[in-house]
Formats: sequence, structure tokens, C-alpha cells
Amino acid sequence: MLKRLQLSSEAEFSDLLSLYEEAFPSSERKPVAVLRRMLAVEQYYFLLATENEVTVGFAIVRVLSGGTAALLEYMAVAPSQRRRGIGGQIVLAAARAVNAPPVTLLLEVESDNVKSPDQSLRTKRKHFYRALGALELRNLSWIMPPVIATLPPAMEMMVLAPAVSTIRREELRQWLVNIYVDVYGQSADDPRIDVMLRELPEEVELI
Repeated sequence: MLKRLQLSSEAEFSDLLSLYEEAFPSSERKPVAVLRRMLAVEQYYFLLATENEVTVGFAIVRVLSGGTAALLEYMAVAPSQRRRGIGGQIVLAAARAVNAPPVTLLLEVESDNVKSPDQSLRTKRKHFYRALGALELRNLSWIMPPVIATLPPAMEMMVLAPAVSTIRREELRQWLVNIYVDVYGQSADDPRIDVMLRELPEEVELI
């Protein structure tokens, strides 16, 4: 069962928080106070997966300004519940919750194109999303703004958009601007956006 968390659901928020802190490194975690503010924003969906009243996973999704895309900001499954297909169910249910499609669901994933101790795990995560139909944006070097003082790991952007083979660069630009502003509190004219886009063609291929 997947349900949307409400502001008054303190016990369920605590369950989500425990899993959030266990699943993500500190360099990728927003402070708890920030999560609480996010929960109060209508465009944020905090989705909790439960079985027999026990929390087994969660997703946090932000519908971006303009309403044509949403960012799956966080998703995790309790360690004891993995390899049961729950993660895939959560991602697809999160997509339905924000009306994707036609809304395009964007996914941040740790890059497996750089050497790291957990490189094989990163590759498995990308394969997980690919199995759900997600594709990568060819030649987009996603620059994730830091959420705390520590720099985040190298990240990539994937797209869950069935029956779509390319994304217009200008549409992608607007999505990146909205992510920077809506999710990370950055400026709409942040120079990193141009850096990400300047080598891309008018139609960006999904691969």
C-alpha cells in the first residue's frame, strides 16, 4: 500500500526519516528541518509504502513548476524488504501519483561512469531504473547542487517517459531551471545550467 504522507502524520514521518537516514549518505541528505518544510509544500509528494502497517519503503517526488515534469528526489526500500519488487512498485506508483505520463518523471542516480568503491552497486541501480523503462539523456552531464557543505557524488539524470525518444533542448533547459529553483533553491540563471546544456543538440536523444 502506498499513501501520501500528511503534515499531521508524525509517527509515519519518523518511520520515513529512519529509512531515509539509513539509505542515503550524508552528502545527499537534506536536513530534517528542510524535509519538514518540503512536506508542507503542495507540489511535494511524500509517499510511504507499508505492508501490515509496517513501513517498507518511501519516495519523495516534486512536481516542477509548469507541471510538465516531476523529479523523483528520493526513493528507498527497507533493507529487509529488498529483492521483492517493492522498489519498482514504488517508482511506478510515484509516477502515477504525479500523473506520469503525460508528466515526465526525472530521476537522479549516482553515476557509474566514475571510479568508486561502490561502482557495481551504482550500475545495478541504473539497471533497476532501466528495467522500469527509464533512459539516459545522451551527453547530459548533470550537476547536482550540494544540499549540505559536503559535495555530493557524481550524479546522472534519467527519464521515465514511455514512447519518447528525444527531448527538446529548450524543454530540458526549463526542467533543469525548475529543478535548480524548486528543489535546490538556486537561481534560475545559475551558470551551471548553461554548462550542462551548451554541448547538447536541439533534440537530446534518450539512450
